[in-house]
Amino acid sequence: MFKVIQDENNYLKSRLKCLEEIVLTSNRRTEKLEARIADLEFSNWFLKSRLTTEKTNYSLDEKYSSTLLGNLKTYDSQKENTTTRHSTTHGNEMKIQRQTTMLKRKGNQLEKKPSASNEKRLLTGIQSTSTPFPDGAAFSAYVSVHETDISKDFTVHFDTIVTNIGHHYNKHTGAFTAPQHGVYVFTWNLYCNTGGYIQSQLVVNSNVVGAMLTSAQGSSNIRSHTGIVVVEVNQGDVVFVRTHPTHIHIGNLYSDIDWRSSFNGWKLY
Repeated sequence: MFKVIQDENNYLKSRLKCLEEIVLTSNRRTEKLEARIADLEFSNWFLKSRLTTEKTNYSLDEKYSSTLLGNLKTYDSQKENTTTRHSTTHGNEMKIQRQTTMLKRKGNQLEKKPSASNEKRLLTGIQSTSTPFPDGAAFSAYVSVHETDISKDFTVHFDTIVTNIGHHYNKHTGAFTAPQHGVYVFTWNLYCNTGGYIQSQLVVNSNVVGAMLTSAQGSSNIRSHTGIVVVEVNQGDVVFVRTHPTHIHIGNLYSDIDWRSSFNGWKLY
């Protein structure tokens, strides 16, 4: 009788473990879809803003060209009138000629050089990741909350972005989605309070590629550790930092303006 109960208990444990793995896999897929949705929403917003900018600049250039052409015609007409009128002085004629030459020079510059609106558009483009970094991917983010309650299998949300070239890091999910296949470098830095410790992992999809123990046991102040991983990932892979899914921790995650828990990554090649 005891053996039957023990067998049933073992079966229930194995079944429970299987269900936990299914739930974890489902959570990973959900986070990946949320990150992808956020990327698509940003791309849609970016395309709409660029379209609006292009329309505005085209309208301004067309208006400026029309005004310039009208001014040229006006001054050409004034020049012809001055040649037929004997009362016009030589000084006025020279003034009109200088103005006409200046306007024609501006017309040539308009054809050869970008207008002010185009220059403004180019400066705006410098802030966009697609112009200076067409294939770039790099991010840096940190936790802005002083104390974060954590639990097992807790995905850390580094909610304040310092750098996000390509906009592939999602602060709402705490995950980075690889835009291309390649070799990437990832680092993460976590702080724990006196007497505590945190076991964390760097995960690609559902594969653990890095692990770290941040321990302040036996210390009289906060402590931090930094993990670094160089890993090959595929396009669309999701990378994030989480606490250990089964091991316990003592204390919570800490961050401050003078010492920040952070997550960083960039495409190496």
